[in-house]
Amino acid sequence: MSAREGIARGTGGRRPHRVGLVCLDTGEKGAARLLLDDLAAATDAYERRTGMGDGAIELLELAGGSAAGVDALVVALGRGVPLCDLPRDARPKTPVYALLTCDSDAARLEAWSRENGLAWSGALVAGDARLLPTTWSSPRLGWLRRPVSEAVDALVLALRTGSDAGLIRVRQSPARRAWSALLARLFSALD
Repeated sequence: MSAREGIARGTGGRRPHRVGLVCLDTGEKGAARLLLDDLAAATDAYERRTGMGDGAIELLELAGGSAAGVDALVVALGRGVPLCDLPRDARPKTPVYALLTCDSDAARLEAWSRENGLAWSGALVAGDARLLPTTWSSPRLGWLRRPVSEAVDALVLALRTGSDAGLIRVRQSPARRAWSALLARLFSALD
């Protein structure tokens, strides 16, 4: 069930107030880090826009830190990154949302969540994630980034309402992929 369907049916969970952000990605600005930064910016924008004030979601970067005291976790994983650095001290049934760059990581992270007594709450899987850094300087809802940004917004909706996000797959159209690849070649040639 998607976040929108869950809200329509009234099946949302408890709204989190403290959300731990964990990024396991190779490189400082890899695709998973960009997705997590986009989710953080979108969450902040929606919280301000709806005037949540003191009830706004507090986003906490958990760089190797403790997850004790967080109401939800958002994990951004780069392709094939080991899960050993994920925090293991979150309260039981803490919802876990994910931003992934590879389909196979969804099953690994879901299994990790269940093994640690956490509630798997869904993931966004970005296909062709290696192309994301080349398009990231374009407008968030512009032609190149729109599909990914709309998928991030769907995950933000699930997070803000405590709903299950399901598995959100986003893949750029062939024209967007070709344009992104061209931009990547142009920028690498300039280096």
